[in-house]
Amino acid sequence: MLSAPLPKNEMARLSALKGLEILDTPEEEMFDEVTKLASMICNVPISLVSLVDETRQWFKSHHGLNARETPRSLAFCAHAILGEGLFVVPNAKEDIRFKNNPLVDEAPNVIFYAGFPLALDDQIKLGTLCVIDNKPRELTNDQMQMLHLLGKQTIRLLQMRNANERLGIEKRSAEKATAAKRDFIAAISHDIRNPLNSLLGMSEMIREVELHPSVLSYVDHVRNAGEVILHLVNDTIEISRLEENASVLKNEWFELHQCLHILDSFFTAETKRKKIDFILHNKVDQNVFVYSDKRKIEKVFWNLTANAVKFTNQGNVTCSVHLENVREDKGILHIEIKDTGPGISPEVKDRLFQKYNEFVPEGCVISGSGLGLSIVKLSLDEMKGEVNVESTLGKGSAFKVKIPLLWKSEQGSSEKLEKERVHKSKLPTFSKPQRVLIADDNELNRNVLKSYLKPLHFEIVESNNGVDTEKILNESNFDIAFLDIEMPGKHGTEIAKGLEGKPGRPVLFACTGLCMPEEKNHILASGFEYFMPKPYLKEDLYLHLKEIAEKRP
Repeated sequence: MLSAPLPKNEMARLSALKGLEILDTPEEEMFDEVTKLASMICNVPISLVSLVDETRQWFKSHHGLNARETPRSLAFCAHAILGEGLFVVPNAKEDIRFKNNPLVDEAPNVIFYAGFPLALDDQIKLGTLCVIDNKPRELTNDQMQMLHLLGKQTIRLLQMRNANERLGIEKRSAEKATAAKRDFIAAISHDIRNPLNSLLGMSEMIREVELHPSVLSYVDHVRNAGEVILHLVNDTIEISRLEENASVLKNEWFELHQCLHILDSFFTAETKRKKIDFILHNKVDQNVFVYSDKRKIEKVFWNLTANAVKFTNQGNVTCSVHLENVREDKGILHIEIKDTGPGISPEVKDRLFQKYNEFVPEGCVISGSGLGLSIVKLSLDEMKGEVNVESTLGKGSAFKVKIPLLWKSEQGSSEKLEKERVHKSKLPTFSKPQRVLIADDNELNRNVLKSYLKPLHFEIVESNNGVDTEKILNESNFDIAFLDIEMPGKHGTEIAKGLEGKPGRPVLFACTGLCMPEEKNHILASGFEYFMPKPYLKEDLYLHLKEIAEKRP
């Protein structure tokens, strides 16, 4: 048996590992689901997320193994972090490095081992995502590729977890100066959105591979974990803007019936999963349009309904909506969200709309970010609305909302909007093949975008830095260019400005994790036609491309 030598950058590696503040923390579902997926894909009994510190390998997730750690001197993972790619030991009994190793000769009888290094960059390797069997074997090319993808996602989960911890620190220190808080939230948003784009995009790509349904369910759980983090980031930005009075009402005419239809479809499916009922009583005519801030009204609907569903384990959640006609063009929108959950005690009710009030009723094990009801209250204040709560312990709660607004009736509007929706849902069709440039220093982000564009059969050229991107755009003609904003060598906005007035200039998409309103405005002002925040939404991408296709001869 041979113990692995220390990496040359051991001090920097240990410093980065400790900086994650993850060692000796409890198990977490999002890591456990990764190891379950790895075990099922590779058809092995054991899979681990292993982190190597000074004296041991410690398991953040240990599927199929009871131990939480083993000595570093015996660790296969200590060898794996010395290499660049997948480290495979087909038969440990025939390998001089592991022959007579107690982990081989005794439980857990590690005969086969394959470990993918978890690297923050090319040099800082924290540990591995590894799979283990108690008999000699080999992995197929598909299994190795899937293990590689899961290893990449594990790194992003580690990064997101760390970023989320930083976000939690900021939550508990909300009295910081407004400017410093805004800068911090913007940085966190960017740091989380970039790995989230890879996580959610790769999850969708994995779903396209023919896998067992139980494996697909784990992929969906990983994706759901990413979406929860994305909602937390969006809610944090929202509450920050509302508190700073930086949020501006964007009133527009929209059809209320369409919003309620989407709400009904989503929560009917969600409550079915929980084996409770969702009931929508919509007394507003289909042809009624209202004039208000659509996004804020949707936020009120969704946050209150999602809260009711989250805390209701039996019975039903009812959403009732009607429009009180004050005079010919003015009305009051009445919304009541009623549940049969555990109810709210009087002392909690008094602070229900305070920020970071993580209300967890007796008998419930779920909590949220503590931001949803604060966003509801601040949004209603902006719209001159109000919310009142009625609740009885053990019987449920009712949130009653009033929003003053303008309204009008237009005949045939529902049918027209439905036809437009169906029309927009189709893939874009171009009269000739499009030549496209994808410029991003992150290979996984490029792969996600390529997978979304694959059905369109575009000719795609790639670049991974700003200097090469500018050169390629100046020397060749492209129809469309997707530019990451923060690339090494040259900023995306500088490249866009340099293309101003260029004959045959491509349509420019800004692809970025910089999503604060002022950042978006600055980016679009530099010459981009479209803004694509990370993580990318395939549906929005297709709508933008369809608009481009319809403008082209």
